[in-house]
Amino acid sequence: MEIMNVKRAIIIFLMIGTLTVVAGCARWPEGPEPEPGETEYQLEITVEVSGIIDSSKGMYYIVMDADGNSATGPGYDISFWDDKFYYIVLEDGFFYFAQKVEGSPELYLADSLISGNTIQVTIALSDLEKPNSIDINVVTTDSDNNTYDHLDSYFTISNVLGSTGEGVISGGGTGGADFDIVKATAVITHLY
Repeated sequence: MEIMNVKRAIIIFLMIGTLTVVAGCARWPEGPEPEPGETEYQLEITVEVSGIIDSSKGMYYIVMDADGNSATGPGYDISFWDDKFYYIVLEDGFFYFAQKVEGSPELYLADSLISGNTIQVTIALSDLEKPNSIDINVVTTDSDNNTYDHLDSYFTISNVLGSTGEGVISGGGTGGADFDIVKATAVITHLY
């Protein structure tokens, strides 16, 4: 009788052990979403123009270089933008976010807003592969990508929570008030 109880106990322990191994711990797939307990940050960029945002007569670009080398940031000439750059374009009332690599998939904005003379976009830093710093430029163009206005130079922001940056604009653009950039700012905040 005692041998039967021992066998039964061994079988129960084996079943519990097997179920534990098969079930395992909760595992999280690696991907753009943060693992539990990991804080996810976002980049919020705001662009203001002198007039009213009018994406039916031109385009508004926000370009970002996430390679961590602040000496190689994006200039105002779109044709010289490197393959590693990411860009957001507002055209005909729609935002498009992608990396300037042929065949790269469209990325998605966490949030976007067009209000009067202001564009505001928010992206998860994980979409930029969590860089140490980001170089940002803003460019307005006509529908053929001829530049109307741009920042004097790109500005750099680190990926630390609360970091801010602002682009410098010294003069007016050639596309009229609706494409004359007044201010461009960026801030790192929590995603959720």
